[in-house]
This record gives sequence, structure tokens and C-alpha cells, in this order.
Amino acid sequence: MEFITIKRKGFMMKKVLCVSSILFFVLFVLSCAGPEQEVEQKGIPVDEIFDYAAEQLTKAVAQVQDGEQFPFYTDKETGNWETMDDSWWASGFFAGCLWLMYEHTGDEIWNTHAAKWTNSMENQKSNTSDADIGYRIVNSFGNAYRLTQDDHYKEVLIEAAGSLASRYSDKIGCVKAYDMDQWKFPILIDHMMNIELMFIGTNIGGNPEWKTMAEEHSVNTIRTCIREDGSSIQVVDLDPDTGEVIAHYTLCGLSGDSAWARGQGEGIYGFAIAYRETKNPEFLNAAMKLADYFIENLPDDFVPFWDFKDPDIPNVIRDASAASMTADGLLEMCVLMDAGPTRDKYFNAAVDILESLYTNYMTTGTKSLGVIDHASFQDKDAVGADTSLIFGDYNFLSALLKYKRMM
Repeated sequence: MEFITIKRKGFMMKKVLCVSSILFFVLFVLSCAGPEQEVEQKGIPVDEIFDYAAEQLTKAVAQVQDGEQFPFYTDKETGNWETMDDSWWASGFFAGCLWLMYEHTGDEIWNTHAAKWTNSMENQKSNTSDADIGYRIVNSFGNAYRLTQDDHYKEVLIEAAGSLASRYSDKIGCVKAYDMDQWKFPILIDHMMNIELMFIGTNIGGNPEWKTMAEEHSVNTIRTCIREDGSSIQVVDLDPDTGEVIAHYTLCGLSGDSAWARGQGEGIYGFAIAYRETKNPEFLNAAMKLADYFIENLPDDFVPFWDFKDPDIPNVIRDASAASMTADGLLEMCVLMDAGPTRDKYFNAAVDILESLYTNYMTTGTKSLGVIDHASFQDKDAVGADTSLIFGDYNFLSALLKYKRMM
């Protein structure tokens, strides 16, 4: 069956102490249940959620139409997607959503839609201007190749991996995030997501050194971006000659001293991927350390405030995209872990988050063309605050597919 009962925190089975009552109950059940009868089991209704997502994505395809534009966030008044061009860091997530819909349904219409928004951003394969090529290409061409095995998608992935690798410094063992005048050599906790592109490139026939580069970058991200308490620093500027830390900053969080929720989630996911590709236990330990901090600092509904160290909590915005990202990463961790209490802790946390997103954060009854609401790109005054974000929807759908496979 698709859904099973999961032991969850906060719920306790009452113990029935009377042996005769237990025997009576067992005999009663056996007398009533026929050989074909199944006990109804509970869980997250993945198929139901995907049916709703199909409706929303169909509307989004009709609204955007132009394959040269890519959804970013939904307008609070109209519910329509505000779009960006293919150079925007998050341009690959819409195609990614369409590919996940194709994976779930097998309906060729989703293949057609996904291919349209994937192929229209092929020119990004040679974009060496920043490390965000990983976001752009993995979610679009990565899913495309995984699901179709089309050699053209493979060729794009290999070229794109080389473009990302061109930003790697052998001297300090890191991929430079951006070329900005105010920083010498910035690396970002959230860019652990981007290095998956180099792992993929090596795996499908590209340069074997790309995997080594990705592994070295991961080691140095642990060294520089993760604090002792398990919280993360979004931006660390490094000395390009020695690799030593110059200063801490942020692009999306409260400050260089804070703990931006989505970056924390992206770190969890990124280190899970690094462990999957290398089996280096240091990376799984990093993912667990980040996850422990994330879980321990969640509010009662399991969806984080936008920054864990905002002094105005609880009177601040939530970030459902950080929740979906983290659920996706936690389930990726669980796939790689042995059965036992530690794995159960992370699995249960992921289910807590997904259940809350389904119950409390879906866009049903609103104008939004997104799937989940109350996601936040940065702070409350920035664009894309407290609305639907395309990457939030993507990781929600991705996590649901992982959850269904694990059932």
C-alpha cells in the first residue's frame, strides 16, 4: 500500500493493561475481518498533492507560455508568476517541476512542457560568470537526462560541468561563487547544491578531476561555513592565496552572524549529495550536524522562520521553501543511512515537515499559481516574501517522490 502508519513524536499509544480486554479485541477483529479486507493506513497523500500540482503547473504553463521566461515568485495580488530570463540563478526550477510531474505521471504532455523550458536555456551551459550554473542545469538538464537518457542532455551536462569547474581554484580547493568587487573569493553554504553538477559530469563520462574538485570544495565548506553549534554562515570570503577566512557575510539572511534557514537546508541537501557520491563520512556528519540544528530550532508547526537568529521571532515571516528544501535533504540522507534510531529521527522530521506543508501551507483557496505558500526569498521587505517560490515547489515535489519511493 502507498501509505503506512509511522511512529511520530507527540503521539502515544495508550497501553491496555487488561489481558482479557486485549484478547476480546483481537477475537472481535478476527471475527469481523475477511481474507480480502485491508486495514486502512494513514500517510501523506502524495497522489492527491500531485493532482493539485498538475492543475497549478498547467495554469502556470498557460500563463507564462513563452519558453524564454521562467517563474520565480507569485504576485500576492494576482497570484500569477513573476518571471525572469534564463540567466537568473533559479531559472532551472520550473523545468525541474515539469520533469518531476513527468516522472510521477508518465504523461508525455509533461515531457513536452519540460523539454520546452529545458531546451530554451541550453545556452547557459557555457555560462562561467558564477557558480549558479549548478542550479540552472541540474534541475533542468539533470532531470531531463535522468528520465530520458537522451544523449543531447548528457552532452549539455558535461559541458556545463566543465563551465562550473572553470571557477575552481587549485590553490585553495574551492569553487568561487561570484565575481564581486567587495569580496575576494566568496563561497556560500547554499552553493553546496551547485557542486552536484561536477559529480554528475564525472559520473556520465566527463573529467574525473571534477569529482575531486567537488569533494575538496565540500571539505573546505565544512571548515569555513559550519559553526560549532551546527548553524551555518551563508557567505564566507576567503583569501584567494591561502584559503583563510577574511570575513562572514550574507546575501539573503539577517547578517553574517545569523543562520539563514534556506541556506541551512541547502547545506543539508548538498552534503547528503556529497556523501552519496564519495561515501566520505565527513560529509554525512556535516549533513547531520546541520540537520540537528535545523530540527532543534523549528517552531511547533515544523516550518522555520526565515532566519533562525532573527531577534523578533516569533513575529517574523516563515519560509516554506526552506522547509521543503530541508525535507528533501533529510530524505536524501535517509536513503543513504542504515536503519536505526538515528535514521528514524531524520525520517520522522522530514515527514513532520511534509505533513505540515500539506496541511497548513498549500495554496488551495488562494489565487496563487504555486503549490505551497508562505515561502520567502529573503526578508519581509524583499521581493518574493511570504508567497510561492518556484524552488519551494520543486523541492516539495521532489521530497514527496522520495517519500513515496521509501514507502
